Amino acid sequence: MKTNTSSPPPAADMQELAKEIQSINENGNYYTYEELRYRVKPDAADRVWQMMKLARHLASQRLPFDPIEIRYVLTGEIAEELYLCDQDLSRIFDVGKKTLDAMSAYIIEALSDEAIYSSKLEGAVTTELVAKHMLRKNIPPKTKDEQMIVNNHHAMQLIRDKKDILLTPECLCEIHRIVTTDTLKDEHQSGTFRTTDDVAVVEGRSGKVVHYPPKSAELPALIQAVCDLANRDRKNSPADSFVHPIIVGIALHFLIGYIHPFYDGNGRTARTLFYWYVLSRGYRLFEYIPISKIITQAPTQYRNAYTATEKDAMDLTYFIGYNIHCIQKAREKLAEHLHNERERISKADRLTAALPDLTKRQGQILRYMLEYKDEEFGIREIAERFSIVYQTARTDLMHLEDCKYLRMRKKGKAQYYIVDKEWLASVQGSRV
Repeated sequence: MKTNTSSPPPAADMQELAKEIQSINENGNYYTYEELRYRVKPDAADRVWQMMKLARHLASQRLPFDPIEIRYVLTGEIAEELYLCDQDLSRIFDVGKKTLDAMSAYIIEALSDEAIYSSKLEGAVTTELVAKHMLRKNIPPKTKDEQMIVNNHHAMQLIRDKKDILLTPECLCEIHRIVTTDTLKDEHQSGTFRTTDDVAVVEGRSGKVVHYPPKSAELPALIQAVCDLANRDRKNSPADSFVHPIIVGIALHFLIGYIHPFYDGNGRTARTLFYWYVLSRGYRLFEYIPISKIITQAPTQYRNAYTATEKDAMDLTYFIGYNIHCIQKAREKLAEHLHNERERISKADRLTAALPDLTKRQGQILRYMLEYKDEEFGIREIAERFSIVYQTARTDLMHLEDCKYLRMRKKGKAQYYIVDKEWLASVQGSRV
């Protein structure tokens, strides 16, 4: 008598498969089928995968995005990182409050990093040193690559002031227009959705097509659904349909990349949209962590997280897990920086505390200029950096010059200030 191939495997086999799955799951990795089949017995790969898929489906939640069924599993690693991000809103900002009070410059630095590395992910070629100097000095871009960075920087600054708005298709187009200004072959495509289907996502080196986005005729409904997802928590959604804000932000990031509503600049728009969403939901932590800087360390994994989700029946867990890993590494970098910053500020505080007749702000200006002791600073640059009016910045810099901590020289009618080398040599023992 022939065995019915549709019958479930014997209990002993089920127990063996369960042990395989348990040993695989113990390390916390969320494997694709290709990754799984190298980790189990060849003849068991398909059966283990089927059981894992069933277990994942039963544990999954559906993303409230009506046009496409997208599901995700809140794994232990993801849940832990979401918890830590929630805790950091109070823990980091409380523990380092004095440090962070003096860290407006660090926010600017982090936003600059995000602008630079988000552009690098799209092929911009420049060094971090040159790009940061350009942004810090507000130097006009000379190349398309530099224009991409300046555009991204403008977008990151804009979204900090747009936290209370509802997302609309028009807002999405505005973000796209800002990040793509003067960087597209056809400038008419900046800030407008695509109307044709001659667009595909290709792998950089091989030129292989890795994704065909939805048809242009589907875009209005898909974009409206993206906006509905972003706005749902501000429109009295049912409590039982709560989705953690960071998960929603990551989902928005994925959806713009997947839908590919623009001819170019989708990646930059997607990453900017993520930042807008999490900042608008109160996660100030993300002002300090440039995630794109982490992504550029392994861009292939970023692309693979997209394709793994699409290949595995729109299981968003792969993309969420990858982004959570990047957030974790970025948080660790922030924690390390806070530790170093506390030590640096402590040393600088001791130095400036010993200097007569300096206000707290003047001390901060001097500390900042010491970081770039070989650079000249204009009055307007200092005013913008410390969010003060021009006349106040001028008065502070003139006072620091009178105290012999800075030197001034004129370029035409403009005044520029630099750290006085003789004074600095006299205090080198402080190792600021």
